[in-house]
Amino acid sequence: MVEQEQSAAGGGGAIARAPTQIGKYQLLAELGRGACGVVFKGFDPFVQRDVAVKVALHDPDADDAAHERGFFAEARAAGMLQHPHIVALYDAGVEAELSYLVMEYVDGETLQPLCRPGARRAPLAQVLDIVFKCAKALDYAHGKGVLHRDIKPGNIMLTREGVPKLMDFSIAEITGRTSAGGQGVLGSPLYMSPEQITRARLGPASDLYALGAVMFQLLVGTPPFTDAELPLLFRAIRHTPAPRVRDLRPEVPEAVSDVVERLLLKDPAQRFQSGHELAATLSRLFDQLRLSDHQVTRRESRDSLRRLRFFSTFSDDEIDEILAVSQMATYNPGDALIREGEIDNAFFILALGSAEVRKRGKLLHQLEKGDCVGEIGFLSTTKRTATVVATTRVLALKVNATLLDDMSRDCQLRFYKVFAETLIYRLSVTSARLSALS
Repeated sequence: MVEQEQSAAGGGGAIARAPTQIGKYQLLAELGRGACGVVFKGFDPFVQRDVAVKVALHDPDADDAAHERGFFAEARAAGMLQHPHIVALYDAGVEAELSYLVMEYVDGETLQPLCRPGARRAPLAQVLDIVFKCAKALDYAHGKGVLHRDIKPGNIMLTREGVPKLMDFSIAEITGRTSAGGQGVLGSPLYMSPEQITRARLGPASDLYALGAVMFQLLVGTPPFTDAELPLLFRAIRHTPAPRVRDLRPEVPEAVSDVVERLLLKDPAQRFQSGHELAATLSRLFDQLRLSDHQVTRRESRDSLRRLRFFSTFSDDEIDEILAVSQMATYNPGDALIREGEIDNAFFILALGSAEVRKRGKLLHQLEKGDCVGEIGFLSTTKRTATVVATTRVLALKVNATLLDDMSRDCQLRFYKVFAETLIYRLSVTSARLSALS
């Protein structure tokens, strides 16, 4: 049943009356509207959670069947994707001639406020984190055969905790099922790749170009190309090299500027070829910048790891492989290795020193040389449930799951075998402690 009240119109069409309920979902307030529909904050009384409900706008001049196919193309694309950095789709349906999608409600706002020319620029670490997580989300979507085709600041939500989430797959292409042919130029002009403008075949590098344009804007405050007239804008995107970030913001590290420059190259074959490749590059870069004052020489690192039980079966060459995709760093007393509430996919092995695991300030566990911590985040990229703080000078290996794919297969297998054995041992010890307490 759909209950209706005051009229609402906008975009390319209108909803005769703004609904207050659609199906089982109560509609509480309008959140925004675009060319395809109006988004309401809703409530699902069955599972007692807030949701976002997108209701299709009706265009009296449009082909209703075609419009409905286009609206539910978003449902088909988003419904294939379950990822922590993609807004989840819960439900879709038609009620009293209104087509609607029910999605995860994100308490936050889009990246647009961070991208305004006069706004204070986001910290570099936050920019790298946002782009890294969006790259991971795109890599997952591309692996499922879904191209987003409309990456822009307005389609990336940022939760109150700072977690980015891709949304709006309304013009997504499902590889092998749909085609851009005959649809005209689709996308948001400021962020479109050269091949998207010319309606050439698109691939993952096209979405990554758009993400590069977003990264450029986060760092500089404007998109790479800003011509007001569409023909001039398209000509610049196709033929004019994008400005270098460092030419506009000299304080940005050269390596960061190089990443943006590669993302915005005209030839798709010269860009990053996958979200994984971009994420791996950003992960290395982030650690290099963050731990630049804590770096330890390769020989010191190898010698320190060789003395740990975790690496007792690894050859020197295999340890070198691990060091090539990891970071060995020192932490002073009081430094945090992991912070409660953060989301990442790394875990740590203490080579020297001791640390404490604390939750909401309460001491949970003491870590010593050879201990591992952060395995659950490494496996599932979930929020950290505790903080780990160095109590003495600590030398630790930070292992990032994203980068392990760059190791040889034999080294990966050995690493995961020892990792699994270590995790099983830790879980058995924890279980024994809980049994003793009960």
